[in-house]
Amino acid sequence: MNLDDTSRCPVGPECESCGRTDELAVSTADTPAGVICMTVCDACELIATHPVLSPAEEATRVREHGAHVG
Repeated sequence: MNLDDTSRCPVGPECESCGRTDELAVSTADTPAGVICMTVCDACELIATHPVLSPAEEATRVREHGAHVG
């Protein structure tokens, strides 16, 4: 299983880091809970800015990403 595969991850309506609504893509990030997918704009992806999540949110997102990649 390739956890960096985002081909089946949904693109959200805005960047989860800055709120921008254009030039969006799905990216992955390593968190203490595991690998998550997130929607980020080109600028935030370029400088590796990630949304701030609680441990509970990270755990939920890890499970969701696992469902996306199968």
